[in-house]
Amino acid sequence: MGLYTFLYKIYFVKFKNKYIDSLYNRLIIRLLNILFPILFTLDPFKSKLNARTIDNNLELIVSLTTFPLRIKKVWMVIETILRQKAKPDKIVLWLYADEFDGRQSLPRKLLRLEKRGLEIRFCGENLMPHKKYYYTMLEYPDANVITVDDDIFYPPDFMIKLLKYHHSYPEEIVCTIGRKIKIVDNKIYPYREWEHIKLDSTPSFQTIPIGAGGVLFPARSLPPESFDKEKITINALMNSDIWLKTMSLKAETRVVCMAGEYKKLFIPLLYRNDIKLMETNIGKGRNDRVLKKLMELYNVTAKNFQE
Repeated sequence: MGLYTFLYKIYFVKFKNKYIDSLYNRLIIRLLNILFPILFTLDPFKSKLNARTIDNNLELIVSLTTFPLRIKKVWMVIETILRQKAKPDKIVLWLYADEFDGRQSLPRKLLRLEKRGLEIRFCGENLMPHKKYYYTMLEYPDANVITVDDDIFYPPDFMIKLLKYHHSYPEEIVCTIGRKIKIVDNKIYPYREWEHIKLDSTPSFQTIPIGAGGVLFPARSLPPESFDKEKITINALMNSDIWLKTMSLKAETRVVCMAGEYKKLFIPLLYRNDIKLMETNIGKGRNDRVLKKLMELYNVTAKNFQE
C-alpha cells in the first residue's frame, strides 16, 4: 500500500459522535493539505501514463481547467490522477490564454508533469468552468471523458470505481457526487432542497452530477447543442453542472451515482481567499434561475426528469 493510499484511508475514518467526527474531519483535512505536497515532492513514486499506440485511439481522457488564483496548486490535483490504480490515456489541462503570459509563466511543478503525460493546452475563449469538458469533447468525440475539478485530492481508487460502474452502465453518465432533483406534483423545487445522494443509485434522469466528485461522460453522451458557445455564454456561463444536466436530458442520457462507494466527500485542496463557484450558484439562487431559463429555451419540462 502506498503512503498516499494509507493517508486517504485515515481520512475516511468516521466516528459515531458527530462532534468528534466533525472536529476530526476539519483537522485531518488541514493536516493532509500540509502533508500531501510534501509527499508528492519527496515520494519517488513517479508513475507515467501508458501511451496508446493503436491509431491514437484514445479511449479515456481526464480533462480539467483552472485559473490564475489556483494555478500554483493544480499540479497536486493532477498528481492524484497520475497516482490512480487505473490510469487514463491522456490528461488535458485547459487554460484561458489571456489569463497567463504563455508557458513561461506557469509553475515549474506543473510543467514537470508534462514528462509524465500531462498536456497543457491554451484556449482563446474564457468559457469558465465549461473549459474542463468543452474542448476535449470536441477534439476527441469518440473518447470517454472524465472531468475533474481543480480543488480536490482524488482517492487512488477513484478511476477504478468509475470504470467499474461505466462497464455496468456503458451508455450512462457516472458520478460520485450527485443530487436527486426534488419534483412534487410536476413542480421542480429549489436547488437547496434537492437531496444529496448517499447510496449507490440506479440510472435516472432525476439525478444531477456534481462536478467536484468527478464525472465520467461516455463518448457522444451529450448532444451537439452542448457545444453552442453563444448559448453557454448567454445562459449558463457560470453553471456548468446545470448546463450539462439539461444537455444530457436532450440526449436522453441517464445518470448513475456511486455515492455509496465512499464514506465522505473527497479531500478538498484548500486555497486562501478562495470563493467557490458552488457557494455563489447555490447561495444566490443562480442555479434555479439558470435551470428555469434553460428549460424554457430547450423545451424541457419536469416530466423529462421523471420519465
